Amino acid sequence: MRLVVLLCGFLLFTSSVFAEEGDETEEAAVPEIIYLPLTPQFTVNLLGNKHYLRTSIELQLANADIKEAITANDPAIRHALIVLLSNNYIENITSIEGRMELQDKAADVLNETLKKYAKTEGVDKVLFTDFVSQ
Repeated sequence: MRLVVLLCGFLLFTSSVFAEEGDETEEAAVPEIIYLPLTPQFTVNLLGNKHYLRTSIELQLANADIKEAITANDPAIRHALIVLLSNNYIENITSIEGRMELQDKAADVLNETLKKYAKTEGVDKVLFTDFVSQ
């Protein structure tokens, strides 16, 4: 009987030790996600007849160095986004698919702009945190 109790105690102890070691490995493997809000929000005229878009944008970045590069080149970054956003018809951005396509294009444009001005890239994703078109 004592042998069974000791064996059960040993198994419980060793399994908890191995579980704790696994948790540390999982925590170390999770990369840090860095977000950068672009302020102020963007308001642009759209192509066509009297439509506009107002949006707030946050960027998901690969690392903190990219954050510094974006801040240092803020005028070029904002210009590239204004040109991209204003070059759309309202019909193209009112659907979910249109907005997702615009997100992808914006990430590409920002990475191209960063390559040109800062010799780097690292915008993983463009997130619209506010999106109003009229």
